[in-house]
Amino acid sequence: MTDLTQFLTNRENPKVFLAPNTSDSEVVEKAKKLLVQNGLREDLIEVNYDMQQLDVGDLNVSYDPPDLVVRAVYDKKPSGIVKMKSVAMIKLS
Repeated sequence: MTDLTQFLTNRENPKVFLAPNTSDSEVVEKAKKLLVQNGLREDLIEVNYDMQQLDVGDLNVSYDPPDLVVRAVYDKKPSGIVKMKSVAMIKLS
């Protein structure tokens, strides 16, 4: 397991966006459970595809079968462009 809290550095209003790219509710629930097992608070995780709402220090999680790809926001331009880097890959089994 990976402690994902180390990458969630936005202390004022932390957000974790889960963008599973699937309508399969079973995948979404498994992903949320796995993120909680890896240290994230369940109340911070929301299904949301609008990355422009993310700020520096937030996390974006996408589903690239069979993995969850966790990316941390490290820069946000005034134009709204969000820059992220991959920080973890978690098998969704």
